[in-house]
Amino acid sequence: MQLLRYETKVKKMNTSENNNQVILLKKTARYSFYFLSISMVGFITLAIGMNSAINKDPLFQLAMNVKKMVTPPESVITQNTNEYGQVTNEYAQLVKDPTKLQIPAPAITDKTIVAFVFGQSNSANSGGERFQANSDNVFNYFDNHYYLASDPLLGASGNAGSMWTITANKLIQKKMADKVILIAAGIGGTSIKQWRKGGDLNGMLDNRLKEAKVNHIHITHFFWHQGESDNGTYETEYKNGLTEVIQLTQHYYPDAKFFVSQASAHCPNTSSDTILKSQREITKLDNVFMGPNTDLISAIDRWDGCHLSGRGVEKASNAWVKLIQTPQKSN
Repeated sequence: MQLLRYETKVKKMNTSENNNQVILLKKTARYSFYFLSISMVGFITLAIGMNSAINKDPLFQLAMNVKKMVTPPESVITQNTNEYGQVTNEYAQLVKDPTKLQIPAPAITDKTIVAFVFGQSNSANSGGERFQANSDNVFNYFDNHYYLASDPLLGASGNAGSMWTITANKLIQKKMADKVILIAAGIGGTSIKQWRKGGDLNGMLDNRLKEAKVNHIHITHFFWHQGESDNGTYETEYKNGLTEVIQLTQHYYPDAKFFVSQASAHCPNTSSDTILKSQREITKLDNVFMGPNTDLISAIDRWDGCHLSGRGVEKASNAWVKLIQTPQKSN
């Protein structure tokens, strides 16, 4: 009798242990399923996010807007100060430089050229030689302040020379202007996708134009040098994107002349007929004109094979002066 009770007790214990093992296995399977599901969702989300960031599509722009809403201002977070005391903003544009000489606002006349210069690196501070104003009549405007112009220009990325200060000097020397005010906004390595509607630089461009308009800065010329990063882009895609950029500038300054550089050579890629054709075709728009064909400047005059050396900048500058003096459209 006692043996029977003992056997019954053992059976109950075995059954209990089996039940516990079954429950444990079920829990393990459930947690494994949850883990795999979360991992799969995370992987898919990461893939979508990477693709969105690469293409800078509307989803990416939405994410950036949400980020701005829930975080402190970007300019506070991402400003960077280098060993020379120069400060750059979230777009890597130079916004402060202790070497700059701030001066009172100059008197604007009908012979004053106010040039908004932008695009990618060769429109920014990437030249192989720095230049400075040869007179008191060449200025760099940024953030409602005027400075005697000297490279690198405030408002653009990079820390080297630019083609604009030397060009402004030539315009003064040739008496094509009594004063030249440079508003720089170029950013190295940027594509037309970033500057057009929905691009991450379109808002920056709009803000810079709006700020100039509010402060009664009458922009007379826009000098666009960009296209190297879009080597390989379809003709229509590039043309449509650049059209949107031009339309934005004309929203604020409908009477300003807009000059488009012929630029597409991006080391190691050679000149792109597709991009050059788009840039020529765009001059059919009102107040849009041809800029220099910098693809004709060989690697000998580029300090790293891509960016213009001092001699390359000189060549580009001479071409700019001729076309500013006699604006041309594509035949």
